Amino acid sequence: MISVGICDDEKQCREQIKNLLEQYFKEKGPHYELWEYESGADFLDRGEEINLLFLDIEMEGVSGIELKDYLQAEEEIRIIFVTGHVEGMPEAFGKNVYGFLEKPLDAQKLEKYLARVIEDIEEDIILVLKGVQGEMALRQKDIYYFASEKKYSRVVGREGETFCDMSLQQLEEMLGQKSFFRCHKSYLVNLGNISDANQSIRLKNGESIPVSRRKAKELKDAYLKYIIRKAR
Repeated sequence: MISVGICDDEKQCREQIKNLLEQYFKEKGPHYELWEYESGADFLDRGEEINLLFLDIEMEGVSGIELKDYLQAEEEIRIIFVTGHVEGMPEAFGKNVYGFLEKPLDAQKLEKYLARVIEDIEEDIILVLKGVQGEMALRQKDIYYFASEKKYSRVVGREGETFCDMSLQQLEEMLGQKSFFRCHKSYLVNLGNISDANQSIRLKNGESIPVSRRKAKELKDAYLKYIIRKAR
């Protein structure tokens, strides 16, 4: 479930964003919940936990820029700015700012930003896996790869390695193919932690893992698509 907020003092703009979000999530998912705020002060007073905030730059009282500065110091909320005045944009750059939508809104541009934000949110989720000694929680983006170890899978990540009680096939089905790729019968790799992909894969931790011959082209295509999505 992704929690989305719209903070804009213009009801018409909130309605437009809400309609575009409803259409997007209905067609492409995932499940979401939506919160509306009439002002920056309204957002701060209510205190809902938000993953993504559509934020108007020009508002009475607490401006979008002031709210952005506060959130960057205190929260990990992703922001898409909405503005009717492009001259205010230079001040709006910063951590977790994904882009700017000019009023009236461009649906295609909104969808492009949404796709990036959702993928980043999904990569930041916590995976709860059944380990040899009980359940363990791992951040998806911190995992380098899974390796088959008979009936277990070895999990290699930023914090070292451990074992989970799931097969690579089960993990592949659970994680999908956006961020992970089965490069070899014995390896499931996190595309986000690859530094180079050729005859073998070099990971950001300096380790190398093999690529089966029949998977080499698929891997290059999957990795290229991943890079393109991240560069948009």
